[in-house]
Amino acid sequence: MSKRKVKIDPNQMEFDWDFPSKLEKVLHDRAELREKVILGPPKRRQTENEFEICVVIAAGIKKAIDESELSRDQVVDLINEYFGRTKEEAKKDDPLCRNPLTINMFNNYLSKPAECPIPAYYLFAIHHVTKSLEPVKVFVEAEGAKIATGSEIRQMALGKLEEHIVEIKKLKKELKGRR
Repeated sequence: MSKRKVKIDPNQMEFDWDFPSKLEKVLHDRAELREKVILGPPKRRQTENEFEICVVIAAGIKKAIDESELSRDQVVDLINEYFGRTKEEAKKDDPLCRNPLTINMFNNYLSKPAECPIPAYYLFAIHHVTKSLEPVKVFVEAEGAKIATGSEIRQMALGKLEEHIVEIKKLKKELKGRR
């Protein structure tokens, strides 16, 4: 055995005995943060009651029609065409459709939405006819989300791909430096 005395360097840090509990807290906080990111912002109600919701939906439809530069008459005709609605088809014993939508009924849906709420299935035709996602934005934004178009989704995918390429280049460079 050596006769040398054990010297402790005064600059040496002491072991932090609380480290395991601190690590657990960090991991717990990180897990909570991850859950919050996945769940997104808390749901918030933007409307007071169902009548107000009808008004908001009608406003989204009106905006879609305005942006499409179609008249309401044209929209009604295109909705009827979308569903294949004709008076003859509706009068058959085994009808394939309902009676055609009239301009008066459509105007009631849009001008008196609390009294005459628009049926949900019309949204399919309105989205198709106007080529606008404005009406559906009402539903999505009420939940704190946003709509992404196909091109926006492709741009996001390209951005992720570029991030991965940068990461691969960094790792490649690091591995070459170790040789």
